[in-house]
Amino acid sequence: MTKLFTYRTILLPFVVLFSYLGHAQTSEVLSLEAAKQRALSQNKLLVVQQEKVNELGFKKDEIASKNLPMLYLAANYLHSFNENNFVIPQGGLGDILNIPIPWNDFTLYEGKQDMFAAGLFAYQPISQLFRVNNGVKAMEAEVDVERFKLKMAVSEIENSIEKLYYAIRIQEKKIKTAQTNIAWAESQLYDAESALLAQETQQVNVMGLKANLADKKHAYLVEQIALENYIVDLKTLLMIPDSTAITLEHQPVKTYHLNSKNYYAIQSHNNNELLSAKKQIEAANHGSDASKNAYIPDLGVVGGVAYQGIIPELPDMNYFLGVNMTWNVLGFGKNRAQLGQSIAKQNQAKAYAEYTISNISANIDKAYRNAVQAQQLMAVAQEAYTFRLEEYRIKEDGVNTGLLTQKELLETKSALDKADEDAFAARLNFNMAVLDLNALIGK
Repeated sequence: MTKLFTYRTILLPFVVLFSYLGHAQTSEVLSLEAAKQRALSQNKLLVVQQEKVNELGFKKDEIASKNLPMLYLAANYLHSFNENNFVIPQGGLGDILNIPIPWNDFTLYEGKQDMFAAGLFAYQPISQLFRVNNGVKAMEAEVDVERFKLKMAVSEIENSIEKLYYAIRIQEKKIKTAQTNIAWAESQLYDAESALLAQETQQVNVMGLKANLADKKHAYLVEQIALENYIVDLKTLLMIPDSTAITLEHQPVKTYHLNSKNYYAIQSHNNNELLSAKKQIEAANHGSDASKNAYIPDLGVVGGVAYQGIIPELPDMNYFLGVNMTWNVLGFGKNRAQLGQSIAKQNQAKAYAEYTISNISANIDKAYRNAVQAQQLMAVAQEAYTFRLEEYRIKEDGVNTGLLTQKELLETKSALDKADEDAFAARLNFNMAVLDLNALIGK
C-alpha cells in the first residue's frame, strides 16, 4: 500500500504536466490574415477548381498539337516456314522471237525466308488549320472562364472568413455587455435583499430583481452559445478539429473606405462573373467558327519513305511526296447539326452576359444603399459611445469623491458597454457592406 502511494505521488506531477502540455498543443491563436490563408490552402473545392483549370489547359495543348504534322512509323518482320519456292519456269511467260521468257527457271519468291518491311509516313494538314486554330482559341477562352470562377471562389472564401471573424468579435462585445448587466443586476439584488432584512422593502420587489438577474444570465448564455456556434463555423471552414481551442487575435480593426456610387458602377466591368460570361461568348464564337470550318474539305501534304527486303528484284528504298484530299460529302447533315449547337451556345452565352450585367447593376445599387445606411448608423453609434464614455468618466469621478455609489456606476458602465458594442458592431457592419461592394467589382 505504501509503495502504491509512493508511485502515485511520483507520477502525479508528470500526469499534470502532460495534461497541461496536451492542452497547450490544442490551443491556437489566429489573426484574420492567417485565417484567410489557412482557409485558402485547405479548401478542397479550390483544389478541384484549380485542377479543372489545369485540365482545360492540357486539352488546349491537345487541340493545338493537331496543327503539327502527323508522323507514323511502321515496321513488320515475318519468317516463312514454307519449304516451297515460287518459281517461274523457263518460258513460263511465253517467248519472244523464239526466245523463252524467262530464259531459265526464275525463283520469284523463296518460301523459307526472313521478311522485313518498314515505312515512315507523314501528313501535314492544311485546310483544317483554321478549324484547329479556332478550337485552340475556344479552349483558351474556356480556361479563362474557369480561372475567373476560381477567383470568384477565392474572393467568396476570404469574405466569408472576414465576416465570420467580425461576427465573433461582435459577439465578444455582446458577452462583455451581458457580463456587466449581470454585475449590475447582482448589485441591485444585493441592495434589495439588504433593504428586505431592514424591512425597508417588500419580498415581491426582491423576487422581481431575482427574475431580472435570471433574465440577464439567460441573455448572457444566449450570447455565449452564439459565440460557440460562430467558432465552430470558423473551425469547419478552416478544417480545425473540434477539440482544438482557438482564440482570435485582437488586432486593430481598420474602417474601410466607401467610394462614390459612380466609381462602383464603372469598376463593375471587373466583376469576375461578368468576365467569365464574356469569355463564354468568346468561346462560343470560336466554336461556331470551328463548326463552319468543318464544311471545308480536308487537304494536306503527304510524304514518306518505305523500305522492303522481301523481293530482291524490287528497290529497297522508295520515296514519295504528294497531296491528299478527302471530303465527306454525306457529312453535311452532321456538320449542320454541330453548327446549330454552336449557334445555340452563342445565344445562351449572350443572354447570360446580358443577365449578369443587369444583375450586377442591381446588386451594386442594393449593396451601395446598405453601405450608406451602415455608414450613417456607424456615425450615430460612435457619437453615442463618445457621450457615454464622458458620462462614465464623470460618474467615476463621483464614485471616487463619494458623491455616487458603485451601483450607479455599474448602471452607467452597462450603458457604456452597450454603446461600445453598438459602435463596434456598426463599424464592422459597415466594413462588411463595403466588402460586398468590393466583391461586385472583382476586388
